[in-house]
Amino acid sequence: MQRFIRAGLMIFMSLAVSQPACANDEAANDVLKTRVAILMFDGVQIIDFAAPYEVFGQAGFEVYTVSKDGNTVTTAMNLSVNVDHNFESAPSADIVLVPGGNVHDVMEDEATLAWIRARTQPAEHVLSICNGAYILANTGLLDGKQATTFHKAFDGMTEQFPDITVVRDQRWVDAGKLVTSAGLASGIDAALHVVAEVLGETQARSVALHLEYDWSPNHGFVRGRLADQYTRMPENGMQFPEGTVIDRDYGVGDERYWEERYRITSSWSAVQLLDHMREQATHDEALEVLPSPDGNQLAWQYRSERGGQWRASYQVTETLADGSYRIVSKLMRLD
Repeated sequence: MQRFIRAGLMIFMSLAVSQPACANDEAANDVLKTRVAILMFDGVQIIDFAAPYEVFGQAGFEVYTVSKDGNTVTTAMNLSVNVDHNFESAPSADIVLVPGGNVHDVMEDEATLAWIRARTQPAEHVLSICNGAYILANTGLLDGKQATTFHKAFDGMTEQFPDITVVRDQRWVDAGKLVTSAGLASGIDAALHVVAEVLGETQARSVALHLEYDWSPNHGFVRGRLADQYTRMPENGMQFPEGTVIDRDYGVGDERYWEERYRITSSWSAVQLLDHMREQATHDEALEVLPSPDGNQLAWQYRSERGGQWRASYQVTETLADGSYRIVSKLMRLD
C-alpha cells in the first residue's frame, strides 16, 4: 500500500511541475492573455532576446519575435534565427522587448522607431536589454526619465541623450511603463521583474527557481559598480601609431580593485608607449604622475569625479617572440 501511495504522490508532483505555476484559475487566464513581442534585427545579441524569452515562456506568456521585414536575422555571433512576424503582421502585445547588440543601424531606422512608439502606447510594459536602451532612447520615449544600459555605454548614453538620467548602479531601472536593464544577463533579472509586475513577486520567484536562477530583486550583482568604471585616462587621449593593435586578455576585479592585461602589437616599443602615456598624463592637471623605477612601469593618482581617490599603474610583464608585449594595468581605490 505504501508503495502505491508513493507512486501516486510522484505522479501528482510530476503533473504539478509540468504545469505553469499559477495561484488560481483567474491567474492562469491572466497568463494566457499576456503577449510578448520581441524585436529582432541583424546583429542582435543572443542572450538579450533568448534569456528573457525563456523567462517569459516559463511564466506562461505567449511570446513571438518580430522584425521589420519578418525575414531571418543573423545575430551578433552569426546565429540564424527565423522570425515570426513583420511589423505589419505582428499581433498586439502587452510587453515589448527591445534587445541590444550591434544597434547602430537599427537605432537610426525610422520604421523601427515608429513601430516601437506605436506599440508602446497600448503596451503595459516596454523592456530594453543592454544597449538596446539606445534604440529605445532614440524614440524619445525615455526623455525626462531614468534609464540604464551596458556598463561600457554609460558615458556615451549620457553624452548622446542629455535628457535621460543614466543610472550606473542598478541592474535594472523601472521608469513606470518603461524598464531598462544593464548588460546581457541582467535581462533575466529585468524580465523577472516584469513577470513580478504582471503576476506578483511570488510567481516571479517561482519562475526563477524553476530556471535554477539566483534572483535577488533588491541585492543583485551590478556590473556598473565595479572599479573599472572609475578609470581615468589623460584628458588629451592616447594617440598611438597607425597599425597598433591592442587586445585585452582579461579584466577582473571588484568595487575597489581592477586588473586588466593587454597584448600590444605596435611599431613602438613598450618603453616608447609608456613614455607617451606618461607625457600625456603630465599635461593633465587632474593626474598626479608618480615616480617610476624604470621605463617599464608607469603610475598616476587622481580623485574621481564620481568619488574616491584612485591609483592606476601600468607595467610591462612580458615581451613575446613576435615583438608584441603584454602590459598589466591595475586600478586601486586608496580611501
